[in-house]
Amino acid sequence: MPLIDSKALLIHALKNKYAVGAFNANNMEVAQAIIEAAELEKSPVIVQISQGAIKYAGIKCISSIVKTLAKESSVPVVCHLDHGVDYSVVVKALKAGFTSLMFDGSSLSFEENVKITKELARMAHAAGIPLEAEIGRVPDSEKGPLTLEEMKKYYTTPEEAKEFFEKTNVDSLAVSVGSAHRMKVQSAELDIDRIYEISSMVNAPLVLHGASGVKDEHVVRAIKAGITKVNFATELNKAFTNSLKEYFSQHPEIVDVRKYGESARKNVVNTVREKIQLLNSNNKADDVLKYISDNKFFESDKNLNEIVE
Repeated sequence: MPLIDSKALLIHALKNKYAVGAFNANNMEVAQAIIEAAELEKSPVIVQISQGAIKYAGIKCISSIVKTLAKESSVPVVCHLDHGVDYSVVVKALKAGFTSLMFDGSSLSFEENVKITKELARMAHAAGIPLEAEIGRVPDSEKGPLTLEEMKKYYTTPEEAKEFFEKTNVDSLAVSVGSAHRMKVQSAELDIDRIYEISSMVNAPLVLHGASGVKDEHVVRAIKAGITKVNFATELNKAFTNSLKEYFSQHPEIVDVRKYGESARKNVVNTVREKIQLLNSNNKADDVLKYISDNKFFESDKNLNEIVE
């Protein structure tokens, strides 16, 4: 089926107390694995393409792969721009046919983040596409684990989340509540009370970035508290890479990329299925499709080129 946007999907998840997995794809095999896993689990799914993936694979190439796979899929698929930190990249993704966008202005001042996010939300909405933004900042643990005190410096406050949401009119809000990007071990514990507080003040789906490093039980508790979209990237990268290492150790003579590519893809399928079950989005595909058909959140009668110029 054609790609869907994330608006109705996340609202349905919020109303029904589950979360939708948003999985990062950097190549064809991972994109195939994500959608295959969603089909096996009968789950809606968000395939994320980051600004880094665009730089690596090219926006037309990687988005065309996702679009083609979605068209042949039996479950709802969203093509989402993850961590668009440059205004121009968000606009390019909109033009390229992404059905969900994220602008990450978390490194900017609050005022500048509001200003750019508000403008991009206006542009995206005019084209019938939802926008996610980030307030507070989800830190990067690539240089090593952060202490709890270091992590708290980045936390989102309920008050700033409410102000940011009301001033920008975004459709979903990524918040910093204890997770970090690029964590290779599931050890992070979330500030669940903070999620409840933010959820009570922001009437929109909340997004958890850096979920690969979060303990499973904390992911489940976070969903009950209001988290509706959960992002996984490192777990998929680990599954793919570990499979390659194992395959080459057992078959050092193999040079056919299809053979080890297939092995890695299967490992990613299993990882994505586990995460879908954790989020409780399995067997929700048909319910989501009905909800989407009954609720149209965007109406656009404008030409896309006119909107983004």
